[in-house]
Amino acid sequence: MRTSYAHTLAICFLLLVLLFLHCSKGPQPMTLEFRLAQLEPGEGLTEMTFAPTGETLYLHDEVLIGNTDIASASAITWQDRQVVDLRFTAEGKEKLARLTGEHVKERVGMLVDGRLLSAPMINAPILEGRAIIDGDFSQEETLRIATGIQAGLPSEQP
Repeated sequence: MRTSYAHTLAICFLLLVLLFLHCSKGPQPMTLEFRLAQLEPGEGLTEMTFAPTGETLYLHDEVLIGNTDIASASAITWQDRQVVDLRFTAEGKEKLARLTGEHVKERVGMLVDGRLLSAPMINAPILEGRAIIDGDFSQEETLRIATGIQAGLPSEQP
């Protein structure tokens, strides 16, 4: 009887250790990419479907903004919607201003781990170094995306 009790305690201890190790890994890092997007196919463009609308977009291969350009990512509520708030590094702020200044009335695809999450029209230059990813997300999904992007940032950033 004592052997099975000790055996059960050992198994419980092992399961607790495994659970702790799994939970202590933290969020899985995610890759963020901003790429120009258009409605018409063309040579060298990658076809993607924007899942929420079923719309087909064609993305340029060049990554104009990536993880190294982001200072922080967080999940917030904005205009009664769950969104990912992005704050840019000094260099990222310059890239965002250049991207949005040179491509007004064009679309930019925002991809996380290769999945097209948002593809807004650029209406005006964004100069303040802050942007949001709005994709009709649940609160849990927004938090998962934000913590994943944050985990994927270079370690010297906050």
